Amino acid sequence: MRTLLQAEELSVLYAERTVLDRVSLTVRTGERLALLGRNGAGKTTLLRLLSGERRPDEGHVWREDGLRLAVLAQQPLFEAGQTVAELLLAADPFLAARAELEALSARLDKADAMERWMTLQRRFEDDGGYGWQSRAARIFGMLDLSRFLEREADTLSGGESTRLSLALALAREPELLLLDEPTNHLDIRMREWLEGYLLAYQGGLILTSHDRDFLDAVATRSLWLEGGEAAGYPGGYSRARSLRELERRAQGRAHRLGTREEQRLSASADQLDLWGRRSKAVKSRLSRTAVAEAPASERRLKMRLLAGQARARVLLWGEHLGKSYGERAVLSGVALKIRQGDRIALMGANGAGKTSLLRLLAGEDRPDPVTADGPPVLRLAGGVQVVTLDQTWHGLDSGEGLYAQFDERFGARAAALLGRAGFAQADWLKTPAELSGGERARAGLALVSALRADLLLLDEPTNHLDAEALESLEEAVQAYAGAVLIVTHDRRFAREVANRLWMIEPLSAGGGTLREVAGWTDRTPLDPARSLEGDPPPPPPPPGAREQLREQEQRLAALNVQLDSLSLSGREEARARSERHAVQGQIYGLYEEVYYQPQYDWELRSGPLRVRAQRFEDSGQNGSGGGMFWAAHDLSCPHLAYDGSVLRWSDPPPGWYGAWLLGAALDTVFLRWNRGRVRLGEGGPLLTRRQYFERLGWAGR
Repeated sequence: MRTLLQAEELSVLYAERTVLDRVSLTVRTGERLALLGRNGAGKTTLLRLLSGERRPDEGHVWREDGLRLAVLAQQPLFEAGQTVAELLLAADPFLAARAELEALSARLDKADAMERWMTLQRRFEDDGGYGWQSRAARIFGMLDLSRFLEREADTLSGGESTRLSLALALAREPELLLLDEPTNHLDIRMREWLEGYLLAYQGGLILTSHDRDFLDAVATRSLWLEGGEAAGYPGGYSRARSLRELERRAQGRAHRLGTREEQRLSASADQLDLWGRRSKAVKSRLSRTAVAEAPASERRLKMRLLAGQARARVLLWGEHLGKSYGERAVLSGVALKIRQGDRIALMGANGAGKTSLLRLLAGEDRPDPVTADGPPVLRLAGGVQVVTLDQTWHGLDSGEGLYAQFDERFGARAAALLGRAGFAQADWLKTPAELSGGERARAGLALVSALRADLLLLDEPTNHLDAEALESLEEAVQAYAGAVLIVTHDRRFAREVANRLWMIEPLSAGGGTLREVAGWTDRTPLDPARSLEGDPPPPPPPPGAREQLREQEQRLAALNVQLDSLSLSGREEARARSERHAVQGQIYGLYEEVYYQPQYDWELRSGPLRVRAQRFEDSGQNGSGGGMFWAAHDLSCPHLAYDGSVLRWSDPPPGWYGAWLLGAALDTVFLRWNRGRVRLGEGGPLLTRRQYFERLGWAGR
């Protein structure tokens, strides 16, 4: 085996912190080295040193002369104007050989050119130059990039850019690959393909990843980074972790025994001195007693998820759910039930519709109003609280400081919540936009951990989390008393926590639908909406105004027939006329509601007032969505408009019921729409969610 790269005594310091302390390693052909350790342990820094992107403060990196090296960075950047096809052409490792062959082909009439052409052509064929285009096309096809060949690379999304950078690194067919988190933004099919590709790869490989199954399958040895130091182990993550734990236990036992012996000898020497006897021999032995250093303590992240107060067995159910964007159908014919205690892993290819389904269940999007099977049905049981963790910002405001956001929501609990998630005081002023992907994920989970929810909808919470954080999240989900639906591509995480496995599978007519299987090894199909023993029947939806109007009109017709008959006594006729008068009054009110009132999304009671609310998606400032609130009894009265930031009256505030209407609007904005702050009128006072809860006496919420 050839030695491709050798690093000796590498050290890196950031301010007063030692990131790497005299780290050495060697990589040969056929070796696949995994860099392990927590986020911030120095894995990415070490990769940058090995690639030559930065220089170490101390030490030296040697690379074989002419070594073909390819690097995958966590956040790839592409120049404006470059298309994907142009980048692929530039990645051709045989580009120079092709150009030389073409130049020589024009001079084949000369003997020296012919000889050179034949030699170069044989080498080109032996190296696989003629098959490179088909191999590159397969890589782009497996990573779902073939459709982007004509697109400019800087217009791709973050996940697409990462997959493009990985495809270009593989297409270069280097002798040494440096891959920083190659499994990010890959679905299970892509991860399994990449495993097979790297297992067949003949060059040297150094990689980092948070996918433990992937590391176990690919790595031949591991380098564990902690506190700036590096320790080598055979195999992937699981074997390295078990050996490291064994070493720590042995080191801890040696420290305890050494300390005990040191204390025993010291006590013996003191006792001999007290008795006036000779203690020189004991003190000499004490001076020669070596006490092993105790293993460094590991601070474990603490995560917990608090369940809500709902007592319903079935929390959410739906049927005939579909979602289309323009002419493109994403979901079709989805039916499901989620019960207390369900831990559901939702899996499927990238773009299959997993996030779209979560948005439907969270109420952030609406299903198609008409489907082939009938009108959509999506209901929550009474009192069920739903909390969502989105994929990008994880429920946080991207431009506001971390501590400010937690303080606004949780007050005095903010510091403890951030501390349990691993954030020191130096991190408090950072905005989510300044945090790494793993830090954002931990902050989002800390946010969710403080909210009491009956149903958690988590969109890829495992992205960017290191192995220790993943294990803490696994324990928190397993102990959670509510229901959780998790979109993830991490196979080990899904196996550890899920008791139901859902998949979105494509339909021949377009779009995808929801399927359930019995387990990872048992692919027996199940119905995601099946009824189980003990399931209560879903309550019927409350009758709408049109249905009530139909019933009252039928009742009025029956009363008229009854009054036209001559068989009624005087008392019965009086009772029937009184009931007819009441029914007529109800019909007049229903006529107004059906034919004259605008549509609304919610109706709630505030004191003596019925208040209606309508939400306008993505119409507010910064796309945050707004809404309108009005009194149900009189549409001509002033109403409240909310633009996502400011709550203002359409006319001068009304009299006696203005406070009730404002209270209903604030309840909706803070509790149902989960906003953090509202300005009362243009240029008026700013009311935060925390202040509102304190005024209501809910300071601990």
